[in-house]
Amino acid sequence: MIEPENKVIQSVFLQRGFKYGLLSYGPECKDVGVLFVQDGWDYLEIGKIQEVLGRQMDGTRVNGKLGILLVLLPPGTSKERYHYYHPYGGQHQEYVDFFTQELVPDVLEDIRLQGKEVRKMGLLGDSLGATVCLTIAMQQPSLWTDLLLQSGVFPEVLCEKLKALHMEKKEFHWNVYQVVGLQEDNFYYALSNEVFHILTHNRKLMELFSSLSMNLTYYEENEGHLWTFWQRDLPRALDFFIHK
Repeated sequence: MIEPENKVIQSVFLQRGFKYGLLSYGPECKDVGVLFVQDGWDYLEIGKIQEVLGRQMDGTRVNGKLGILLVLLPPGTSKERYHYYHPYGGQHQEYVDFFTQELVPDVLEDIRLQGKEVRKMGLLGDSLGATVCLTIAMQQPSLWTDLLLQSGVFPEVLCEKLKALHMEKKEFHWNVYQVVGLQEDNFYYALSNEVFHILTHNRKLMELFSSLSMNLTYYEENEGHLWTFWQRDLPRALDFFIHK
């Protein structure tokens, strides 16, 4: 089994060293698809993302077309996660600035120095991790090609920002994979004492994506807001990123 390469970047925005992991599949490939994974260690340990992707990449490696680089971001504590990921979190903007202005350029420079070409740029996240994926994508909409959103928490403010981007005639077209559980409305988030209407807001976002002519794949499953759901869904989500 491939083990992540651990790296640390000193962040001005977060005012600390930030540890992340890299997992490379198909290192012999010149063309690379880069997938940034929020809650990366949870996807590694609970989602078994390295096993899933390893199985799915076998055929791709044989064809020698596209390697995949996973950039795994740690979830941190529940409090850090909320303040980094939620649009109203206390360090949300600092996290987004760190991600877009420090982390992404650092990763892309490493790839450039290896003489490789980036063909896809994707974001994967569950729950609030999916929320911040959409926020990050809207910061540099033309940079990203793929969004993999599992049970995202999508407040109205994000939909309004996406509509504003469209009105500004920003050039972007994303491949969007979106999945949500039928049992995910009225989800109580104890840390902030909020109730998230996850199913309702995903349906609204799906309609907005459709109206903007995104390449959208959308699923509703009879599931709750649980890691067992996202783990079972992960092979389908990764297959979308590899083959779309």
